[in-house]
Amino acid sequence: MGLGKISKIFIYEKKGAAPISCDACELTVEDGIKGDWHGSDLQRQISILPVEVRDFQEEGFCLKKFKENVQVEGIDFSKTSPGTFLRMGEVVLQITEVFKKCYPELCELAKSGQDCSLRRQAVFAKVARGGWLRTGDDVKINTGQK
Repeated sequence: MGLGKISKIFIYEKKGAAPISCDACELTVEDGIKGDWHGSDLQRQISILPVEVRDFQEEGFCLKKFKENVQVEGIDFSKTSPGTFLRMGEVVLQITEVFKKCYPELCELAKSGQDCSLRRQAVFAKVARGGWLRTGDDVKINTGQK
């Protein structure tokens, strides 16, 4: 269904903190990304966004606020659904949500009626099988299997 690569990895030590960019990080089923505060939310341990959205989407309110843990290139998440598995190197993630809530009252992009690819491309996942994640790792969408 899709094959891409990890282009960037970010760790957020606490809510509102600046991202720490890294080339590798450890993921566990219990913690998500080790040292990242998002891991405490078992349904949203990891946030993922295609780098193409950051590169080509006009800045809207939500895109400025969205803080992804993993940027991937070459993956289209618009046809995925919760329950879909992602293989990223030795790690397996299970998609739990495929959308980002829109705030049309706060976003000039939405007010003007323009399309926001963040709503179709931002995904949240939980760790199904831990291990190490590295920039450059292959990403594969795997519907229905670990």
